Amino acid sequence: MLNYLDFPKGISLIYGVSASGKTTLCSQLVANNPGKVVFIDTENGFNVERVQEMNPLVDLNNIMLFNPTRYSEQFKIVKNLNKVKNISLVIIDSFTHYYRKKLHEKVVINPATIRMLKMLQDLEVPVILTSQVYSYDGKVTPVGSDLFRRFVSYKIFLELDKNMNTKKLKIEDEKLEVPYIIEAKGLIV
Repeated sequence: MLNYLDFPKGISLIYGVSASGKTTLCSQLVANNPGKVVFIDTENGFNVERVQEMNPLVDLNNIMLFNPTRYSEQFKIVKNLNKVKNISLVIIDSFTHYYRKKLHEKVVINPATIRMLKMLQDLEVPVILTSQVYSYDGKVTPVGSDLFRRFVSYKIFLELDKNMNTKKLKIEDEKLEVPYIIEAKGLIV
């Protein structure tokens, strides 16, 4: 699957319903990245054994794992990333986990979220954000889609059919659709 993807410097977004493979794809990227990776895990989905299963030769010393427990911690971690040297990839799975909670609490956090997106963009490395989704009348939309519009240059939609039998990776603006399955090694064509 990774042969079909080319994450540019700047912010990329992966979104899809639960069990579509967002965390699996992120783990696959970590397993196959030889450089320093920052993984901010807001949903406690990162699994070292799974990454090692995908690539037994992965250097775990190159993975910086953060597990924020609230929006303010996520913000602080992002704010301090510019102090970390030689980052080759940043992943936040899921960027919208705490954002969505704040929305439900009716807390205004758009200015802080915009600042966070700007700080991530300024890192000038590939930054991959996953997003939870809203689904209405069969249309799936990432949480925070209005905020992402200004910052995201590469969008990947992991689509599941209604019976969850067929999965397709769709790269927006490229008209590319790749059917996939989820296996031990990750998303496989």
